[in-house]
Amino acid sequence: MGNVQIRGNSVRIRVSDGFDPKTNTRHYKTLTIHLDPDLTERQRQEEINRQKVLFEEKCRRESYIDDSMTLNSFIEQWRQDYEQSHLKNTTQKHYDDLLERIKPALGHLKLSEITPLHLNAFYKNLAEEGIRIDYKYKCRIDFRKFLKDNDISRYKLIDAAGISMTTLESIVAGKNVSKETALGISNALEIEPEELFDVIGTDKTLSLKTLLHYHRCLSAILSKAVKWGLLFSNPCERVDPPKLRRREAKCLNEEQTLKLIAALDEKGQYQYSVMVKLMIFSGARRAEICGLEWDDVDWDKSCIHICRNSLYLPNVGMYEDTTKTESSERYVKLPQSVMTMLSEFRDYQNRIKKQMGEGWQESGKIFTQYNGLPIHPSSVTSWLRKFTERNGLPHVTPHMLRHTSATMLLMQGVPLKAVSKRLGHTLASTTSDIYGHSLRSVEDIAADKLEAMLSPSSQLKKEDE
Repeated sequence: MGNVQIRGNSVRIRVSDGFDPKTNTRHYKTLTIHLDPDLTERQRQEEINRQKVLFEEKCRRESYIDDSMTLNSFIEQWRQDYEQSHLKNTTQKHYDDLLERIKPALGHLKLSEITPLHLNAFYKNLAEEGIRIDYKYKCRIDFRKFLKDNDISRYKLIDAAGISMTTLESIVAGKNVSKETALGISNALEIEPEELFDVIGTDKTLSLKTLLHYHRCLSAILSKAVKWGLLFSNPCERVDPPKLRRREAKCLNEEQTLKLIAALDEKGQYQYSVMVKLMIFSGARRAEICGLEWDDVDWDKSCIHICRNSLYLPNVGMYEDTTKTESSERYVKLPQSVMTMLSEFRDYQNRIKKQMGEGWQESGKIFTQYNGLPIHPSSVTSWLRKFTERNGLPHVTPHMLRHTSATMLLMQGVPLKAVSKRLGHTLASTTSDIYGHSLRSVEDIAADKLEAMLSPSSQLKKEDE
């Protein structure tokens, strides 16, 4: 409770700020205010009471700040009180990966001691060579021959190593794999990792985008410390984060897209071909396509309802989640040819279901594994990569198909807002930032059309006709 001393128009408010056991004394904070001499007695008292309440609240809030709490301690509190209940699994995994570096570097510091200088030094260290911990591993032996010579079952190996058959095929093909995969294989075979794998790219630095991810992660956590009254301000706001030059979205041009569709019709595996073409015509994300169910198809209105994601995380497995944002839940209109394609694929799936009998595990999904369970999101990425390589087509990923769809719509003059809504972007400015190159091309076309319509030369040509 505050103590008030009034001397004329000057008012001194004193509030207890706790007891210090070391000095055996009580600490106080004081505030002096000066009242307007024209106030009535009642107005003076109301103003004193108001200032007293505000000062007491300010002192309570500041006293709540625990000067001994370290960043590591707060991170654990943040995980329990916020991360686990408010963030999606994919975001949690992303933050947890970043925290593997943040905690050893800054975790020992008290929250109140973290300054922009600490953050700048941390970012500078991240930008140095040899700092990466996500090195790739490449098998140093002929793994195909090794498996054959030792009579090792591939199915038993992937089960013991906790990897997919696609990942094992990558190792056999001599492609780079993650540290987790290399350790999983080594542990399953009971062979030291260095006997099987070479570490690749130890001299590479982290990208500017990765540095920005670290900054955003720290800023998000420290902003909660401010909101919860543990910090006066967020030191990340006083740091200049790494600046990124937005890259042009990679996509196929019209000719390349037509060649891909023709190759899919002629040589593609049926289910994957349908998935890829649906990605092109809908502009949907890979996880959204994998999450589609037959009940999401509106046959009368020729559209699909995108309302969930089908995802995979190593520590979680296959799982479903809501769409990326609220605006990502949407209805997407499809051409009649695509609706016919889906109808024919449904008939095909029903025939497979009948053949499988009790072996079919109904999931309601449009795209499934051989037994009806939800398809693994990475399988379409892996298949598409192999398919394009075999058929001499440009490299393309599922997300590039999304970019291709959006770019083609913009090039045809479809309004930016309509394309943004179709893609599920929260803001049209997001679409504009990503597809600025397409918008510039559209502006060129618009300028040419206006010139053709209104320029003097065009008018003379019309008169001559």
